[in-house]
Amino acid sequence: MRGPGSLKHNRRAFTAENVDAERTRYNVVYKDEPIKQVYHELFDDALERYNSKQKRKDRCISDYYEHLRTGKQEKVFHELIVQIGNKDNTGVTTEDGQWAATILDEYMQDFEKRNPTLRVFGAFLHMDEATPHLHIDFIPYVSGWKGKGMDTKVSLKQALKALGFAGGTKKESELNQWINAEKEQLAAVMERHGIEWEKKDTHEEHLSVLDFKKKERAKEVAELDAVKQEKQTELAQIQQQTQEAKRECQKQTKELNEIAPILQGLERLSAQYSQRPEEWVPEAGTFETAKSYRDKKAIPLINKLVKILYSLHHKYWKVKNECAKFMERYADEREANQNLRQRIEMLQEENTRLKAVEHNFGRVWSYYGAEQVKRVVELMAGRERAAQNVQRQKREHENVI
Repeated sequence: MRGPGSLKHNRRAFTAENVDAERTRYNVVYKDEPIKQVYHELFDDALERYNSKQKRKDRCISDYYEHLRTGKQEKVFHELIVQIGNKDNTGVTTEDGQWAATILDEYMQDFEKRNPTLRVFGAFLHMDEATPHLHIDFIPYVSGWKGKGMDTKVSLKQALKALGFAGGTKKESELNQWINAEKEQLAAVMERHGIEWEKKDTHEEHLSVLDFKKKERAKEVAELDAVKQEKQTELAQIQQQTQEAKRECQKQTKELNEIAPILQGLERLSAQYSQRPEEWVPEAGTFETAKSYRDKKAIPLINKLVKILYSLHHKYWKVKNECAKFMERYADEREANQNLRQRIEMLQEENTRLKAVEHNFGRVWSYYGAEQVKRVVELMAGRERAAQNVQRQKREHENVI
């Protein structure tokens, strides 16, 4: 069957809910080449020949991959998904599931030999979902083309014709003929292992498996879109907290600035009374006795100095304690602000990844149409609700017992 083609899913660039991460190590990667590199390998020479014949620059093609990706004529690649049975009869952890994996592996070995006009750049055997299955990503192309466009170009129809599938009616198109031929190849491998292909309602079974894959992909994208929305909300909250932290820092800076004049006043007092004693100690008057000098001048001066020193000491400790509190709060706010910045950076990176997922969701939406995607999402949501109801009823029954 054909698949929508999600390279990130095939490469396990992200782990969807239906994937058992503990079993991912059992997956097999047959091929994983950068698609743009393969495009250069296949089409650069033909592109150069094509452009050299153009008399108008606006008809030249600068990048064949981007030309197809943004156009509407051909897909940049196609995907074939091959699976034997389903999760009920060939579950990945069962003995039959292991047999299925062995057969799929043998089927993959000769795929490129049978299909030389289908350039495989990605092939993956997944053993970490419900049932073993193959993803084969390929670029269909034709060489020596005499018609319009490049002499070597992407064309599913012509690539399959070159393999002997001439097509005809809509039901017996080149693609359907090729898919049926590949089913026969898979059946031949199964027969070598003593397993018979039961052709009971084959077409409907094919459609049901394909629909299941579509539903799983749509569910994955919907889940990731929900995560993206959650992370965006969290990012907005953290940005708000960052703004509040900045305002708190500004408030504390203002309070420190208000304390600054007090410190300057203390410095002036300190400077005033740190001069040489002869400059501010009063001189004794003519014929003034020691007792009179002591009572009238020395003692009052000492009392004044004691009051000033006490006031200075009190203000010093008050300002010191306030400064210590402000500095401690300021340090806490700076640390919190730094943590928030780091969290924002992490969320921005995650947001970038989720934007890419959203872009892929757009492709799924465009490929299957709004009606199909909505129907699949609603169907999967209904199944989840039903499963939750079963679990709740089970717990209620256990509580009664």
